[in-house]
Amino acid sequence: MYKTEFTETESKKYAKQFMKGLHGVYYQGSPEEHFQIQEASILDTTFSDPHREMGASRVKRGINTETMKKYKKAVSLDPESWQGYRGYLYLYFYRDYDNAIKDFNELDTLTPNFVDYPQSENIDFMRGISYMMKKEYPKAQDYFKKFFAHETKSGDLNYIESRAFMYYGITYYETGEFNKAMEKFELGIKYNNNADLMYWKAKTLKALDHNPLEIKNALETSKELLAQGYNSRRPYVEEFYQTYIEDIDDLLKSI
Repeated sequence: MYKTEFTETESKKYAKQFMKGLHGVYYQGSPEEHFQIQEASILDTTFSDPHREMGASRVKRGINTETMKKYKKAVSLDPESWQGYRGYLYLYFYRDYDNAIKDFNELDTLTPNFVDYPQSENIDFMRGISYMMKKEYPKAQDYFKKFFAHETKSGDLNYIESRAFMYYGITYYETGEFNKAMEKFELGIKYNNNADLMYWKAKTLKALDHNPLEIKNALETSKELLAQGYNSRRPYVEEFYQTYIEDIDDLLKSI
């Protein structure tokens, strides 16, 4: 009743069918989903998607070694599709900035004259974060500058998320260029109601020896926005420079 041999075209077709619509039926990482994925990888050994999907369920469960084995296989089969995704994991999940930069740079070489968006995030933005976290602030600024230049070709800043303004400003704050930092934070605040930006504005006001009342007002606004959920956060892992109520309260006490 069942055909046991397929042509190459048939195998590739059926492998894709096994992968199609997995999450509509089976929970990611469930035995049923794994069965489907394993059938797909048996049918087409050159198909990268099953290996990446196996990795995705493991990263969400903290099975780190297995995650990277699966992503390594996916990248070896289709680097253009998955090398940037692995870089995203190195950056956000493992805080391995050197390997993240390596993956982003190698992907960039594969796709010249094109801005990649692994996991729907601008590659230059992620390189900027990587260098920021390595405390290589001038390099981070170069990539944030590229990011803003690309994203604002239309002249519209409304679609740029608050983290971009905040991180760009932090690179100047950390090098003691407080007026430049303030420019970035204020620009971000103009387009975003965001607790993190208001917190960093307050920190910068303090560094610039502004009126304590002005600093306190910024912190009270930050606290209100945080209570309303207007802050940067991420599932599974902590966001870089994520603001907590304790941070705001500690700064308030120091005024």
